[in-house]
Amino acid sequence: MNKSIIKDYFERVAPDWEQWQRKNPLYHSCLTHLIGGMIPPGSKVLELGSGVGDLLASLGPSSGMGLNFAQALTDRALQKHPQLEFHTVDVDSVILPRSFEPQYVVMTNMLDYVYDVWDTMESLKPAIREQTLLIITTNNPLWAPLLRLASKLGLRFPESPRNFITNKDICSVLHLQGFDIVEDGFTLPVPKRIPVIGTLLNAVVPEVPILCFVSSVQYIAARPRVARPPLSCSVVIPCHNEAGNIQECLRRVPQMGSWTEIVVVDDGSTDETCEKVKEIMAHDSRVRLIVLEKNQGKAGAVRAGFEAANGDVLMILDADMAVTPEELLKFLAPLQEGTADFVNGTRLVYPMQGKAMKVANFIGNKGFCFLASKVIRQRVSDTLCGTKVFLKRDYLRMPLGGVERWGDFDLLFGAARLKLRILEIPVHYTERRAGKSKMRVMVDGWYFLWACLSGWKMLRFPEQSPWKQDQPPIFGWHEFRPSAEIGSRR
Repeated sequence: MNKSIIKDYFERVAPDWEQWQRKNPLYHSCLTHLIGGMIPPGSKVLELGSGVGDLLASLGPSSGMGLNFAQALTDRALQKHPQLEFHTVDVDSVILPRSFEPQYVVMTNMLDYVYDVWDTMESLKPAIREQTLLIITTNNPLWAPLLRLASKLGLRFPESPRNFITNKDICSVLHLQGFDIVEDGFTLPVPKRIPVIGTLLNAVVPEVPILCFVSSVQYIAARPRVARPPLSCSVVIPCHNEAGNIQECLRRVPQMGSWTEIVVVDDGSTDETCEKVKEIMAHDSRVRLIVLEKNQGKAGAVRAGFEAANGDVLMILDADMAVTPEELLKFLAPLQEGTADFVNGTRLVYPMQGKAMKVANFIGNKGFCFLASKVIRQRVSDTLCGTKVFLKRDYLRMPLGGVERWGDFDLLFGAARLKLRILEIPVHYTERRAGKSKMRVMVDGWYFLWACLSGWKMLRFPEQSPWKQDQPPIFGWHEFRPSAEIGSRR
């Protein structure tokens, strides 16, 4: 196989491209749902191997560019989707015709046909930015005999010289070229419509170890390891009746990044929490106070804080200081260095102080960690650690369901939908200094279970879960300002 043979093949099949696609609607629908489930509408998208542009158009990009090997495909794509941009490029040479900084780069089966995988990925580097998600789909090499037979029977595209490359091979190249693999897996073991049985097998088989290897499609989601410009930080501290803790907590929050602000959200406290915060505000200009007139739960308080926050990075810190404020510095480093996108604390590594976590809470947490890890396909060892750190730009794109009052699962599943790199940092977990925990094990456990089920549905059937934050609005809050008691009321 050489480059001219590859180009000639695509020029030859281009006139009948849409006819061949119509022979396998389930396969192309699967790719659309798989890739569309990772890309929010309104994004900047570059697709390599865009064909006639139908997949790119289905993503609803604010700016979309498609690249092909065959001019005939490019001409047809421009005719069908004039709102998008299409160009023809040489095999293995991804040279963009103009400056274009995509948030997402999609390679739909392109690595099946390139002459040299390394050269192709190397030529793509100028288009990659620190926020870019790379999505790659290829055919499973185990399906090579079936694909050849289907081509001979006229059931799919004519056969051509092609690569049959495994996910492990692709992951190796990506790792050497500076990418982190967020997720890789298989889908669509039954690419033809078979009522009931086909649907069931397509839902179950990709989830089963070893058995998943019989699926017809491989996919990879990867992000580049690129250091970010200096980041500013918003530390959001939700609190309810934390008068005994809040002042010490605020004094101990370190200065981080290019600048730091501390957004305290008083969630309808009935003690002197607000007064204690105002005392600190008199001599610490970093501190801001958001007041909720009624208690709305931690998730609601955190959302109010996020809405008010101005920093690049959002940090959640519990006012009880069970996780010490000084440890926030560790959470910023991987985001700044570009080695993580979502940093979660884990309290289950170091010995705990006294009765920091009850036995029932520990057992329940481990059980939900197992479920959540299976759902998001990334390891999470402490779902309920209150300390979570991520970029505000990513939070604004997360589809959040608001099904549990703590918000931890919502954030983890939203990060998984965006294919963020979720990494954990061990923290020292201590007993709270004053007050009591608001966690209700038996009651909240049912909400956590429902959250896991909702997250599984969102991640496995993304076409049924729209990209939006479907959460109840936060009413009755205002920001206290020293110069004027009432700031903005909502």
